[in-house]
Amino acid sequence: MEIGLSAIKARTSVRTFDGMALTSEEESAIRSAFAEAVPGPFGAAPRFLLASRDAIEDEAARATSVKGGVRIGTYGMIVGPRSFIAGVVAKRPFACVDFGYCLEGIVLRATELGLGTCWIGGAFGRGAIARALNAGKDEFVPATTPVGHPAGKPTLQDRLVRGSARAGTRKDADKLFFELGDGGKLLPSRQAGVWAEVLEAVRIGPSASNKQPWRLVVDRRKGEALHLLMHEDKNYNNMLGDVKLQEIDMGIAMRHVEVAARSLGLIGAWTRQGSDPMELEEPRKYISTFALS
Repeated sequence: MEIGLSAIKARTSVRTFDGMALTSEEESAIRSAFAEAVPGPFGAAPRFLLASRDAIEDEAARATSVKGGVRIGTYGMIVGPRSFIAGVVAKRPFACVDFGYCLEGIVLRATELGLGTCWIGGAFGRGAIARALNAGKDEFVPATTPVGHPAGKPTLQDRLVRGSARAGTRKDADKLFFELGDGGKLLPSRQAGVWAEVLEAVRIGPSASNKQPWRLVVDRRKGEALHLLMHEDKNYNNMLGDVKLQEIDMGIAMRHVEVAARSLGLIGAWTRQGSDPMELEEPRKYISTFALS
């Protein structure tokens, strides 16, 4: 999926839309991105749908014989969207990581088209979307996003939501990125080298409640590699059952590493090692390794 680093830098969470429908060209480009975005790095291939808000709600209402009672339900956080991108994925290990990776690819493509999006992982009607996608018993809906043309001026509600989520703030790099030192000791990453822009591309990425659970470790013992860790908030990550919000964040980070590295001419791939590449204590968990060829 040929997306540039510029899309990562330009992406921002848009919560106020102008209410205008997508053009047929925009719809076609987004649907093309669905096929380009899959599969995820752990092999899952989520199914995605682009539909108007009314169409999703009407389909869900027909499926449940409820008239006017089914809503996507963004609970006032999102204003004026006409369309949503939604998806389902089968239950399997790392399903939410794969889902985050794939949907973020679509989000970045929408950004390149000049469209606004906003990850929604908690407060929305999953049942309506699952019915609209005819989800199977082993499939679930981890997240969704509105997609459309940003409004010229954010609403007061938008500004309040951004403030409560600390949407304009990010952790400092020395809290997120490390080097693998002698004896497997983790040290603050002071000399990021070829990884500097890649690490920054992860740092500015979206995450649930802006918790930024990703940690990246530069490993130069055998060439150049990045190990992705999850600094898990267990209660937060498990509060929605099958939907693991911080695993979704890991997928977003994996997409950002891949896009940024390719844009910079760094050729590599994600591989999960058979054992942890270093000694880890909770709440950190090993996810995968991006190694240069």
